[in-house]
Amino acid sequence: MGSSWDDASLDTLGTDMEGTVEKREGDEASADLKTVVAAAHAALATHASKIDALNVYPVPDGDTGTNMLLTLRSVLEEVSASPHLKGEEGARVVMRAALMGARGNSGVILSQIARGACEVLGKAATLDAEALVAALAQAKERAYASVGEPVEGTMLSVIKDAADAARLSVERGAEDYLEVLRVAAREAHASVKRTPDLLGVLKDAGVVDAGGLGVAVILDGILAVLGGEAPVVNLAESEPASGGERLRETVAHSAEEAWGYCTEFFVDGFSGDEREFEAHIHEIGESVLVIPDDDLIKVHLHTRDPGGALSYAGGFGRLSGVKVEDMEAQTRRRAKARAESRGAPVATTNLGVVAASRGAGNRELFESMGAVVVKGGQGTNPSVEELARAVDETGAEAVIVLPNNKNIVPTAERVQELVEAEVHVVATTSIAGGLAVMLGFDPEGGAEEVSQEMREISENLICAEVTHAVREARIEGSDVPEGAYMGMLNGKLLAVEGSVEEAALKLVEKMLEEGADMVTLLRGYGLDEQVARKILQRIKLLDGKVEVEIKEGGQPLYPLQMVAE
Repeated sequence: MGSSWDDASLDTLGTDMEGTVEKREGDEASADLKTVVAAAHAALATHASKIDALNVYPVPDGDTGTNMLLTLRSVLEEVSASPHLKGEEGARVVMRAALMGARGNSGVILSQIARGACEVLGKAATLDAEALVAALAQAKERAYASVGEPVEGTMLSVIKDAADAARLSVERGAEDYLEVLRVAAREAHASVKRTPDLLGVLKDAGVVDAGGLGVAVILDGILAVLGGEAPVVNLAESEPASGGERLRETVAHSAEEAWGYCTEFFVDGFSGDEREFEAHIHEIGESVLVIPDDDLIKVHLHTRDPGGALSYAGGFGRLSGVKVEDMEAQTRRRAKARAESRGAPVATTNLGVVAASRGAGNRELFESMGAVVVKGGQGTNPSVEELARAVDETGAEAVIVLPNNKNIVPTAERVQELVEAEVHVVATTSIAGGLAVMLGFDPEGGAEEVSQEMREISENLICAEVTHAVREARIEGSDVPEGAYMGMLNGKLLAVEGSVEEAALKLVEKMLEEGADMVTLLRGYGLDEQVARKILQRIKLLDGKVEVEIKEGGQPLYPLQMVAE
């Protein structure tokens, strides 16, 4: 069974978009574009405040429900201005309006979910089960592609699970698009309930992911209007555990991690290298989203230097829609109030460790070995204050700091000026090297002895990394063409190849020559798992005695880091 995207009007349904949708006897419910968007908007409007209340990050772009609602409102205003939109023309209007109206991380990701769905539905003759499955699949792909460092347990997981459930229902014989949509919506809610199992901060706070719940609610609204059903009123998932106390504690803790300025803008009439532009934005910020749409680019990032970001972007086109909000002013006030109310931190362990790192997998690895992690890496250097705050968080009398990047070493060496704890810097220069050095950490050992052992481990490591050249260059006497993969060994350029795989093999060959008998591969963002496993197999072919393992790091900019012992 199918329904035309354009074959009914608002009057046909007798719809009150601020209340419920009642199915008329004998009528098959169907809807035009405006009706569907209005239904999604109305459903989200009903629950936006509850979704906002689930946020665990108290930053200016943290009102997830509101940001998603404002994004949908922009779309609704555009389609309401042109009530007879249909097909590809309607799809283009929705995609553009969603992007232009996107607010915050959640709004930008939602705009890409809408974009993916519209890319399919705009070309579909009818809205049938197959078209719906394809639309959800493309929505999932666009959502994941929009995020530099995808994190599971978020709205990404929810749209993925909903899309996968829709596909499975059709594979099992479902033919009615409403049945498929009902399956997708039901699975979206089930996925929302699983988000705390995938993201520790949600479990700690006793809440589900706010953006994921927003996705589920939007699907509910669309199902209500297309199926002529009453929308969901009560959301059991929206109630925080423990009466909200765990959420309040988590918000207070996460406030300490607010970073820089939330900065959003458009670059209109974009002219230049998109890959170079995106790479630079990732280097200077966190929570980066760079979304191109013809000659318009939407940018969202958290940065310490919004002026620098805007000046750089202005070289590629005309800036518009600029929004800059200070995420640290509130943090500083809260931190001061908490410090005054509770006094100085109480030492609870003998020896702690702080590590600068990027990538969800790397964070988990460091934390599993007892480290307090600070966001930091290539192009994203933490401040002395941030490192000092992390040192205090350990609650230890002495703390070892692992910079894991050469640019962070000087900052780490100044931390002692701001803290009472005894600080020892082990000058690691890569995340992979830092993880290897953590094997020497003993929280019950003496600070001098443990830090010295970790330094000795670091000095005997061979560290390598593969990165992508965003522009043509000449480095250390070698020509590096744009798009090539550079293999760096202990900070020196060793290989320039056409693939990550070939660059990695050149690096490992040198590692083996220097006596390595164990190699760890740290898979970064963007490197396919199968490619990583192929690299592992080829290393074993080089030397059957060498031990090789793969760890999931997720670090940006470096699809592969390696460390040999």
